[in-house]
Amino acid sequence: MKKWKTVLSLVFMGLAVYFDWQWFWAVFILLGLIHVIRSGEIHFVEAVSKKETPGLYRIMIIIWSLLALYSIVNYLNVFDIGQN
Repeated sequence: MKKWKTVLSLVFMGLAVYFDWQWFWAVFILLGLIHVIRSGEIHFVEAVSKKETPGLYRIMIIIWSLLALYSIVNYLNVFDIGQN
């Protein structure tokens, strides 16, 4: 199968929604972030490349990094100290 990673990701996305796997979204965002950094191009509403618009590319990397960090912290309940 040519695009097996995409198909597998879609299956896992469906499972994550069905079983309410909050941890999956942190992993999914991190994997996407790694791919974006390696490729030098991010696709959001339109393609943004590191070569053409480095400032916007960096801002988007920062935002996605913060989103990944937030997802991890939220899943681990880091700031819910003392709450049951």
